[in-house]
Amino acid sequence: MGNWSCQSLSTSVRLNESVKYEAPQNMSMSRSSSNLTLSWVNKEEVKNHMPEDVVLKVKFRRLEKTSGNTTETEVKQAMVTLEILQNQHMYQLQVRQKSKHVKRPLWSDWTPILDVPTEIQNATEVKWTVEDFNNGTRLLNLTWGTPPYPVSVGQVNYNLSLHIWPCQLKRKNHTNITTTEFSVYVTYSAVSGYIFAFNKVGKSSQTHILVPAKHLTYPRKSWPDDKLIPRNYNPRLKNSCLEWYKLTDGETQPAKVNILKMINGTVEETLKSVRQKMDDYVRYFYLVHKQTDGKPQTTEMRLMYKKEGAASKAPEDFTVKVVTNSAVLHWKPIPVQDQQGFLTHYEVCYTRSQNNGAHIEIKKCHNISASKTEYLIQNLTPESDYNIYLAGATAAGSGRNISIHILTKPQHKSITGWMIAGRIVLIAILITICLFIIKRHKSKIFPPIPRPMVAESKNYRASTQDMYEIKEEVHELQLHDKSSQDPNPEEATLLEVCEDENEKSLGDSSTPDGVSNPLTSDFKGQLLSLETADPSQGEIDCEVTMLMYRNGLVFDMKADSTEDVGTPL
Repeated sequence: MGNWSCQSLSTSVRLNESVKYEAPQNMSMSRSSSNLTLSWVNKEEVKNHMPEDVVLKVKFRRLEKTSGNTTETEVKQAMVTLEILQNQHMYQLQVRQKSKHVKRPLWSDWTPILDVPTEIQNATEVKWTVEDFNNGTRLLNLTWGTPPYPVSVGQVNYNLSLHIWPCQLKRKNHTNITTTEFSVYVTYSAVSGYIFAFNKVGKSSQTHILVPAKHLTYPRKSWPDDKLIPRNYNPRLKNSCLEWYKLTDGETQPAKVNILKMINGTVEETLKSVRQKMDDYVRYFYLVHKQTDGKPQTTEMRLMYKKEGAASKAPEDFTVKVVTNSAVLHWKPIPVQDQQGFLTHYEVCYTRSQNNGAHIEIKKCHNISASKTEYLIQNLTPESDYNIYLAGATAAGSGRNISIHILTKPQHKSITGWMIAGRIVLIAILITICLFIIKRHKSKIFPPIPRPMVAESKNYRASTQDMYEIKEEVHELQLHDKSSQDPNPEEATLLEVCEDENEKSLGDSSTPDGVSNPLTSDFKGQLLSLETADPSQGEIDCEVTMLMYRNGLVFDMKADSTEDVGTPL
């Protein structure tokens, strides 16, 4: 078995009649589409230093199946390719082998069951976030998702390579990452790298990672001949360097950057040589890096020009929206590569022209912040021609401008005020008509309400007798007999009206002290008397229950409480 041998005391022999190889060792596999390539280490090949012809038997089945297939093939080296697998399914397999050069070869043992996952077809999707500590150091957090089933069956690892230290051109590799996240400290410079996933049968395509440098709009600086910048650069430090590069679009770091580390001469000479390599009217970005307590840190960063000039192009997409006496301007910023310096402001100028094109007003100009892309011009003359000019300005002056001709709209007559005034007048007329109608027909709409006669005291009557007289004419009077619980209206009839003599006698005999008789001579009213069928019953105690007037008004005088309420007759 294998390279085992024994030595007899008399004769040494070689067992070449029946040989049993060991099971294939260190199996590896790669999968592409429906092909699976297996490779292993054969000890016979290692011992003889030459390929050994063997017969290989492979038993495989799909993971969700209980039964499978078996294939047998001859190979001259420890490698075989199977072309019978389905791409989207995971398999399990076992392998064994036997020699081809002996008379009675024996099969080796089966290898342990091997899981065969599918290949990783999709690249790893990476998300990143940056936490800025505002001291020149950032914390970069990378996260990515786990591949879906069946790719995720088995062990999936990741290989990550990042360029996080600008002073060293070589990337730092992080292999065999088993998690789906990674964090590292970085400088304010851009970070680049790539990542890919791999399993037993292969690896995914690479995903490139690019974390831009910290966006910087300030501080800005020009590099004159008599000044040395950067000021914090110290080439004597071992872990320190100066990084600078062109900004073609204002933000993106180019693939190639300039790195300056240890120098032999003085700092002044080195920085002067750096300045001489720079171009005029081109924006540069430089950073100074060092390591502090093992963490990378950016100690200085600046946007700069070796020499500034006026903008070579005017703002783009210049449009104007015109109204009666104003105009709204819109435009797009000048591209960084065409600014040729740091924009300090935009300059808007306009002039008014007559129909024949002659200028009749002095040119007016306004400066607008370089961060704005719109502006409102006010107090324009309606129905007038204007020429508007727009240009970007740097420290070197105004650059090329763009112009546009507009015609303000005529003044519209406002009818809103007239409409409001008309509505007010109409409402006033309607109110006046309503008041006139109400006043004219007041007596019909709101008839006067008569006042019932109320008993009054002698003193009050004496005091008011000289002032006025109250006269009312009763058309009908209903009486209720208080002595009967169920009065019969047929037993009592209204008698004729007596004149002042009866009225006077009744008043002398029936009016109590302190209460004036309501049927006195001052009231030209009616005296009612009551006849009954049985005169022996004496006087009938009755009271006035209802007064009815000719105009239809009725007063109910009946009281539900005590006896002193009502007028005894």
